[in-house]
This record gives sequence, structure tokens and C-alpha cells, in this order.
Amino acid sequence: MSGVSGLVGNALTGLQAAQDALQVTGNNIANVNTPGYSREQAVQITQPVSAFGGFYLGNGTDLSTVTRSYNSFLQTQVWSTTASASGANTLNNELQPLVSLFGGSQSGLSTAVNQFFASGVAQVAANPSDVPSRQALISQAQTLAQTLNSAGEQLQATASGVNQQIGQSLDAINNLTGQIAQLNTQINSLTTSTSQPNTLLDQRNQLVTQLSAQLGVSVLQQGNQLDVYTGTGQVLVAGSQSYQLQTAPNPYDPSQLEVAYASNGAILSQGLQGGTLGGLLQFRSQVLQPAQDGLGQIADALAQAVNTQQAQGLDLYGKLGSPMFSAGPVQVLANSGNTAGATISGSIVDVSQLAATDYRLQYNGTSWSATNLSNGQAVSVGQSTSGSVTTLSFGGVQLSVSGAASGNSFEVLPTRLGALDFQSVLSDPRAIAAAAPYVGSAGQTLSGSVVNTNLGNLVLSSGQYASGSAGAVVVGGANVPAPLQVTLSSGGTSGATVGFVVTAQGSSTALASGSLTLGGSGTTLAIPYASNPPGGYWSVTLSGNVAVSGDAFSLSPAGPGNGANAQAMAALQGAKLLDGGSVSVQGAYTQLVGQVASQGSQAQSALSAANAVALQAGNAQQSASGVNLDQEAAKLVQYQQAYQAAATAIQIGNSLFQSLISAVQAA
Repeated sequence: MSGVSGLVGNALTGLQAAQDALQVTGNNIANVNTPGYSREQAVQITQPVSAFGGFYLGNGTDLSTVTRSYNSFLQTQVWSTTASASGANTLNNELQPLVSLFGGSQSGLSTAVNQFFASGVAQVAANPSDVPSRQALISQAQTLAQTLNSAGEQLQATASGVNQQIGQSLDAINNLTGQIAQLNTQINSLTTSTSQPNTLLDQRNQLVTQLSAQLGVSVLQQGNQLDVYTGTGQVLVAGSQSYQLQTAPNPYDPSQLEVAYASNGAILSQGLQGGTLGGLLQFRSQVLQPAQDGLGQIADALAQAVNTQQAQGLDLYGKLGSPMFSAGPVQVLANSGNTAGATISGSIVDVSQLAATDYRLQYNGTSWSATNLSNGQAVSVGQSTSGSVTTLSFGGVQLSVSGAASGNSFEVLPTRLGALDFQSVLSDPRAIAAAAPYVGSAGQTLSGSVVNTNLGNLVLSSGQYASGSAGAVVVGGANVPAPLQVTLSSGGTSGATVGFVVTAQGSSTALASGSLTLGGSGTTLAIPYASNPPGGYWSVTLSGNVAVSGDAFSLSPAGPGNGANAQAMAALQGAKLLDGGSVSVQGAYTQLVGQVASQGSQAQSALSAANAVALQAGNAQQSASGVNLDQEAAKLVQYQQAYQAAATAIQIGNSLFQSLISAVQAA
């Protein structure tokens, strides 16, 4: 096309191109604050030229396409850093209440333990016959139980909250993956060789960003579609198909919800990271459950130590002490896939070997193996069988198993319920066993009074609890606190060996006999306890260097004014009860508080770092794809001028055409 018509035609194409470019620029300005919007750009091309008289004349311009400013690498960085920042935020938000729970100086467990021993047990030890002091100890025991219960209940409530939040996160994930799959279909159908549905592409990327806030994902471009996977490779979106997720009970612990495919129930929780969901799973496995186990370990140690000490002494009724506390049981959870109905139960037998961890127990048809779930290390399992019952021992726990089949597996949670089910079970102040089981006196007991006619210098020690009786004279036929008498059957001086017999007071029937080398370290008499706890023996030592035949010693149950056992109970506050006898109860609580506080500090630092990286990635992506209003304003002026110039060219062409018409008419 040439001449006036060519001028007008070319100007019209320029006018249309400028108008379209202005529309694209206006759309950019309108979406400057739209999340996920990528800046668009009008791409113009020259129309094919026409040949006239040996030369070529242009035919104007055309808008070939509208492109979006998009960088796949920067977008991937946004998705990755969004997942990290969201996961760090969730972990921090869940962790900080636990820091406050364990760090309370006035209402914490440390205060309750200190008041129980210092204000409760110590007062009874100082005034063993004073009933108000005993009642105060009962009150302190109840306060201690309430403190442990409260902490355990808060941790349990947190676990329930995690379950609820996991369900909410899965609902959001399912909604987002469903929308992504739908957009995959639409984008695939609308994409041509020369154009793409930019708005839909932006919407899809924004949905993936929102999905990354829920869970760390990896994205694979397949033609015009995006396939989305979890960080460990499980598919969430494949083309037009989305794979829905659901909550499912843990195979061992139905109260703990896991992440699973809705289609087949396959559990995916292991390894999921990033986003709200990954943060919740990380918090549960790395913070919450260890805190529950650690608090339960402290509760179990307190209950067993105090109850054992109670059982070693006498109350105001003259009986061996009954338990003061009860703690949660050892949980043994069978795998839902076990093929046999095995019967299995457990108990704590040694708190010094008890660890704040859980175990996976497996049976191969012949032997059992156990794995520490905290570190993945195998632990040694003691195994013995009597009839149809197999006894297993590891980590301070003893299990009784019958009816297990090859391939069966169990999870053993020794301390998980320790604090949650901790109770103060002693309500009678007179039942506090403050007295030692025996008071040793020189002489024999006659009509309820000790008559001392001894001529030698032998002495009988005050006595103490012993778990074993190796090398000792075990008094047979007598259980604590049966009144006993030790009578020398011969005499002598240093270096000589003299004999003695043990009888019940007022009886001549020998319960045990033994010998003593005078001037040596002495001989131990061990009197067995009938009950377990405590088991073991009450041990006293007979020693001296001059003995006279007929000299006697009485072992009588201690009276109300004796506080020796309460003194031993008070000493438990600093006793090394845990971690192989290296850590006290208060030391273990201090470690637990420090561990949670350290995790809280690390979570805050990780959140700050993750937010900074996410902000940097977002800024980099926006610099490449975002709308810059200054640039768009300049383009408005540019395209306005182009539009005006094209309009002027049309006016000129129209004027020339009118002149030509007028000339033709005049001719």
C-alpha cells in the first residue's frame, strides 16, 4: 500500500498499537499491589513490507503478543524461602508458650519440689511426732502433684492443638492443590504458539506460593503444566490430577495424627519439612514429645524415690510406709498391623537407667530388639522366658510379653504419662513414715523396757537401707519391723572371734547366728523387708573389741519421736537419682528448662534469619517481575506521544486526501 492510503493505513496500525500498549501499561499500574502479579509488556513487530516500483514500502506495525516478566529461578527461590520462613514461624509460635511454661520462677516445678522437701519433709524430720507438720507435708505433696499435673496437661493440650492444626493445614493444602490442578488444565487449553494466559499463570504461581507457606514443595515444569511434589518426593499435583491428603492415626499411637494420602492411607509424615505443616511436625517430634518425656522422667523419679523411702520407714501406726505418690504407667503401644494379639505390660524398675526417650521394640520370632527413637541407636535387651511369658529389660524398664508373633512391633513410652498421671495418694498425715524401722539399744528388752547389763564395749550401728546382703548375716524368719534381740554366745578381746545368735524379743528360738572378729570392721546383720518397694534389707553393724558372753542388743521399731527416715527422705532433694546416678531431680529439671529455653532462642534466631532470606528472595523476584510505577509512568508518556503522533499522521493523510478530492473535482 502506498500514497495517501498507505500513510493513513500505517498511522492506523500505529494508533492501535499505541492504544494496546497503553492498555497493557494501565493494567500493570492497576495491579501494582496484586500479590503474584507479573509485569506485562506489549511486544510490537513490523508488518510485512510491500514492493512498489522497485522499492519496498512499510505497512505499519502490529502487536504480536503480551509477555510477562518472569524468572523461574527467582520464583523457585521465593517458594523455597516462603516454606522455610513459614515453618520457622510455626515452630517459634508453638515453642514460646513452652518456654514460658518451664521458665516460670514462682510457679514452676523447681519451686514446688523445693517447697516439698524444704518446707514439708524437713519440718517432719525436725518434728516427727507433730501432726500439723505432717499435714503441711501432705499439702506440699498435693501442690507438687498439681504442679506436675498442670504442666503435663498443658503439654497434652498442646499435643491436641497440634493435631487440630495439622488437620487445618491439610484442608488448606488440599484446596490449593485442587486449584493448581484446575489451572493446569485451563492453561494447557488456552496456551498457543504465540500467546499464553498470563493472568492464569500468575494465579497458579501465587497458589504454589500459598502452598509453600503450608508445606515445603518442589515444582517440575511439564510442558504448560506444573507438577508439585513434597520435599521428599510424594506427588501432590500431576498435570490435571491433584492427590488429596488426610489425617490418619499413628500406627502405634491413635491419639497422634499423621499425614496420609486420602486414596490409600499411606502415611507421609516422615521427612515432611517446611511450611506450617512441616513446622508442626518438627515441633511435635523435636520439642513437645521430648519435653513430655523429660517431665515424665522427673515425675517417675520423684514417685519411685519418695515411695521407696516411705517403704523403708515406719509411720505413726508402727507400720511400714505406704506410697505417697503414683506416676503414670509405662505405655506399650502395639502396631496396628500386628498379626497376633500379644499381651504386653511394662513397669519402671530402675529410674537411674531411665531415659527421657521412647523405644521401638521388634520381635523376629526368636529374639527381641529395641531401638532408641531419639538417636536411632540399638539398645541392649535382656531377655528371659518362663513358660509362656517372656521378660524383657532395657533402659530401666521391664516388660512382660506373651502371645507375640514374628514381625510384631511395639513402641514403648516409659515416661510419656509420668507427669500427666502424677498423683498424691497419701492423705493421712499419720501414715507418713518418718521413723527408721529400728532403734538399736544395748541390753535386752524386758516387759517393754531395755535393761542394759552388758559388760563389753560392743556397739550396734544405727542402721541403713541396703539393696543386697552380700557378706552379711541374713536374719531368716524375721521381716522389718519384727522386734529382735542379738545375744553373744561367747566372749573375748581384740583378735578373738565370738559368736552370737539372733532371736525374736522374748523368745529363745534362734532366727540366725553368726560370728564377729573383735577389733575388726564389724559384722553386718541384714533384716529383709517383706514388701517391694523397697525390697532389700535393713542393715546394722555389730562391732567392738571386748565382748562378754550374754551381752545383748535390742532392735526395736522406732517410736513417734524418731525422724531418721524423714531425714533420709529430705536428702533425696539433692540425691543423684537419674542418668546413672549423676543428676538430681532438680538438676534434671534445670536441664529440661535449659533445653526448652535453648530451643526457643534458636527458633527465634532461625525465624529472623528465614524472614531475612525470604524478604531478599521476594525483593529479587519483584525486581525482575514486579511493577515499577516510575517506569510505567514513563511508558504512559511514551505511548501517549506515539498515539498522538499516529493521530496527527491520520489527520495529515485525511487532509491530503481531501485536497486530492478537491483537485479532481476542479479539473
